[in-house]
Amino acid sequence: MINKLRKKLNSDIHLREILTGSAVTFVFKISGMLLGYLVVLIISRKYGAEGVGVYSLTLSILTFFSIIAMMGMNVSILRYVGQFNKTREEYKLKLLYKYALELIIPFSLIIGILLYFFAEMIALKIFDNPVYIPALKFIAFLVPLMSLQNISVEYIRGLKKLKISEFLRSVNRPLINIILLITISLFINDTLLPIYTLGVGIMASAMYAVYFITNYIKNIKPNKITNLNKKELVKTSMPMMMTAIIAFVLGNISLYMLEIYSTTEEVGLFSVVLKLSLLISLALEVVNTISAPKFSELYWTKKYDELQNIIMHSSKLIFFSSISIAVVMILSSNFILQLFGNDFKMVSNVLLILIIGQMVNASTGSVGVFLNMTGHQHIVRNVVFIIMLLSIFLNFLLVPSYGMIGAALATMIGSVLLNIILVLYVKMKLGYKTYYIPFK
Repeated sequence: MINKLRKKLNSDIHLREILTGSAVTFVFKISGMLLGYLVVLIISRKYGAEGVGVYSLTLSILTFFSIIAMMGMNVSILRYVGQFNKTREEYKLKLLYKYALELIIPFSLIIGILLYFFAEMIALKIFDNPVYIPALKFIAFLVPLMSLQNISVEYIRGLKKLKISEFLRSVNRPLINIILLITISLFINDTLLPIYTLGVGIMASAMYAVYFITNYIKNIKPNKITNLNKKELVKTSMPMMMTAIIAFVLGNISLYMLEIYSTTEEVGLFSVVLKLSLLISLALEVVNTISAPKFSELYWTKKYDELQNIIMHSSKLIFFSSISIAVVMILSSNFILQLFGNDFKMVSNVLLILIIGQMVNASTGSVGVFLNMTGHQHIVRNVVFIIMLLSIFLNFLLVPSYGMIGAALATMIGSVLLNIILVLYVKMKLGYKTYYIPFK
């Protein structure tokens, strides 16, 4: 068995890259997730479920405005770096990063300024909670930094410098947050302290990512003859931005509905179980990190058979890893939730609903990443938009009456329908099978 596996790895360089890259990425990803849960655990122990709610919703708002500020370039830049790295067009790498910064920096500053001046209106008119006023004004300064960090991390990921990209994406920020949070909380008792320490982590990650890239590309000689221009970059990125915004709304609308129709405490409770349920898709996220540039490389060099082969290997790895995590979580859900406080034990049924949705997500494989990396990003955008509208309707229908249970059902239904539709499109229209069903 071992010899057979070794022979398979030696003969399939793409599978070897996926597995070896996944091992490295898994270590950083699981470390980052555990550190992220530790941040929430510290907040819940010190400030309760309401403190977790304030932190989670504020981080969600920061993420939303950063998605807008990035204009989808965090996804398109990954595709282009993977494409240029394998088509002897390395000279375009320097120009690509230069164009991205020229577009992102001024636009993200404008978005940050708008958030700052509308912070009071958002806090009072939408959430009816004045505690969000200083929180939103502070994260307005973080929008350009977070946008810069995310763009740069995806660029590094496209270069296949996975140790660095995953450390910056998953580990660095929560690690800095924990160190500062534990230290400063000894002297200052402020509900917004976790948000301030988060800001330091974002700034540190952004600065190092830019430093790494500038050192990497400084020796690349430019070529005056190039067909890469800003219009092409923006044209590719905009559908991805719309997809990212819609997908974000799809994944976070329940938090906002709970804040509007229920309490900040329920936002905190739901945000914890939502974060825990994402553990099921850990393998999917890890494999996507390595496979995204690989999909781009194989597709654009027309190696279609190799592409289908690596998709299937990835799907099997994702499925069996995900179902193992799901079983462990279901069996130990009460114990895990109690770690965050006694109040969290009441939401084990909410966690179960979300786990079901995540298992369907994992079973469908890297379908969204596949479409984005192969030039079909408009399909993802259109489908996600339709599902987003359905999810908003379901949240309006279910959350006022059923609270967190309604939010969980709306989230699960939206996730399941999204993945099934995308899988069917890829299978019927493009001829690729991204999902894995055992014993079939």
